[in-house]
Parts: sequence; structure tokens; C-alpha cells
Amino acid sequence: MTDTPPDWVLIEAAKRSNDLNENDDLEITIEYYGKSSIFRALCDMIQKYEQPPVDRKLLCAREAIARAADSEIAQRQWRNGINDHLASIEWTVRAIELWEEGFGK
Repeated sequence: MTDTPPDWVLIEAAKRSNDLNENDDLEITIEYYGKSSIFRALCDMIQKYEQPPVDRKLLCAREAIARAADSEIAQRQWRNGINDHLASIEWTVRAIELWEEGFGK
């Protein structure tokens, strides 16, 4: 048997499969991956040809910075992820995580 693909691949394949429910426990999906050659093939195709979904916190960070940008071009660049390599994105994502963890309550 091959290595199990990343979680995002298994979840996306489960969404498209008639045999699984996307809300099934990941362990069930991994077990099914080991038993079904058709499901394995679906996972292989998704992993080969698709990109993992963008983290929701990253999307929020991009949007927050885009709304503070001074031009439409800069806003578009932030929203499209062109500036994801900059530290301000990392700081903004970390601020979101701190808020989720209850910092400052």
C-alpha cells in the first residue's frame, strides 16, 4: 500500500465519493483509502492536479490588509496572495490565532 495522502486530499475525495460522507471521521476515510482502489485513484488525481484549499485565517488576513491598502492594485495583490511572503501576513494570522485562543479576555 502507498503512503496515505494529506488530510485535505482525503477530505476532498470524501466530498466527491458516493461511498463516504465528508463529515465522516478521518480515520474512517483513511481506512477506506486502504481498502478501495477506486477511492485511492480519486485521491491520487486530486493530489496530482489540485491545490490545497487556502487556510481561512490566511484569507481573513489577506482581506484585512487589502482593506487597509491605498490602491486598487495593492488591494488586488493582497487578496490574490501575491504578498503572502511578507511578514505582515504572518503577523496578521498570528493576531487571529491569539484572538481565537482568547488572548486579552
